[in-house]
Amino acid sequence: MLKETLQKNIVKDLKVVRRLITKISPETADFRPVENVRSMLEVLQYLSSCSTNIIRFWYNEDQSDPRGFLTKLRKDDPIVTLENALSIFDAQIAFVNELFVTISEEDIQTKQVVYPWGGKGTLGEGILETSIKWLAAYKMQLFLYIKISSGQSLTTPDLWHKIEIDS
Repeated sequence: MLKETLQKNIVKDLKVVRRLITKISPETADFRPVENVRSMLEVLQYLSSCSTNIIRFWYNEDQSDPRGFLTKLRKDDPIVTLENALSIFDAQIAFVNELFVTISEEDIQTKQVVYPWGGKGTLGEGILETSIKWLAAYKMQLFLYIKISSGQSLTTPDLWHKIEIDS
């Protein structure tokens, strides 16, 4: 039951991001509110794999170097552009669904995982502390960047509930 809830939440947030992508205009794709923070495309790049790479790490035999493992995975991620972003997020949604087929409810409840910042928890706790929170936080950052850079009148449902692309 928890497994299904976690999966649904990750997929829903990826679908919200997918919809938000359609609100980005090409002239604002490189927007960043100040120097030394991620641009809109860099936020999308992070969102394209942050929910799954950590889970992939936890199913890797060697959990001694989370940063190294995650850095290596990110190097293999496709580069997100406005032209390919929707297809990358479609692939990420499919990957989440495939990944959760391999995870058991028992693993969610009992498998111990190491957090990248130290400490341990169950896989379910870990997914909440990483994948779910990271998606929510960076999805909000993307939402705010779009509002700031374009002046679009996006509202709360655009951030939390709207998943269908406007026709």
